[in-house]
Amino acid sequence: MRALPSATTLCRVLVGLDRTRACGRLHVAAQGRRSTMSVDAGKLRATNIDRRVSTSHRQALEQVVEVCGWDGIVLRFAATSAPPSGSALLEPLPAKTFGLSAMHLAVKKVASASVRAQLGTEEYRLSEAGEALMSGVELRPEEAAVILRLRRGVLADEILALPGAGLAGYRFLWMLKLLGCAAPRAAGSYPLLLRKRRELRRQASAHALLDLPEGAGSRDARVALRKLVCDIHPDRFGAGTPQALRRASGEIVTALVDAEARIASGQAP
Repeated sequence: MRALPSATTLCRVLVGLDRTRACGRLHVAAQGRRSTMSVDAGKLRATNIDRRVSTSHRQALEQVVEVCGWDGIVLRFAATSAPPSGSALLEPLPAKTFGLSAMHLAVKKVASASVRAQLGTEEYRLSEAGEALMSGVELRPEEAAVILRLRRGVLADEILALPGAGLAGYRFLWMLKLLGCAAPRAAGSYPLLLRKRRELRRQASAHALLDLPEGAGSRDARVALRKLVCDIHPDRFGAGTPQALRRASGEIVTALVDAEARIASGQAP
């Protein structure tokens, strides 16, 4: 998995350039080597590595895959208002086509046990970015089956048993997660978050904030803190959660930690 961070970074950028229909040149450097990828309205029109220019789609993909294997890549995108001059590819293809193909190859090299550890047992859903990514993409049968289930929500382990999906579909789910196109379903408790926000505004006591009876001691406070934070920590809410709620979650967690500390030190009323 050593080169996976570079592959994920580069492919996410290619997908982003496609989505925004960007024009310009993406410069990549690492290990004393350099590559330039030119895009026009989100389509890849030329690639080179150390000035070795690709002249076909196959060669362009091979160069993208090669760059994905570089360790510690540094990227810089130079945007232009007009298409970059020069084109080695007679028919430019969407940048996401190369990004997806390269990511397919990258995740295929990772042991299934590592994939399972990364996915866990959570329920996943297709994100807005995932819907955009899938638009116009020709999917393999196992991938189409995974996308269909992701739109409704599916447990990671269920993909392995899904007819026509199996391990290939499981890796596809992981690839989507790496690209930010599939994410675990938000597990945080919104009702609890809103209740604690009301209590905080009313300046509730330390014991009330931790849902404890007055007079409860430090041990009870520690247990209550762990339970509440597990339900309303910012990390428990999905990427699509409004920023206002995520900020409120952070403020409430801070207040809960302070309440536990006051009870433990005997300073709570």
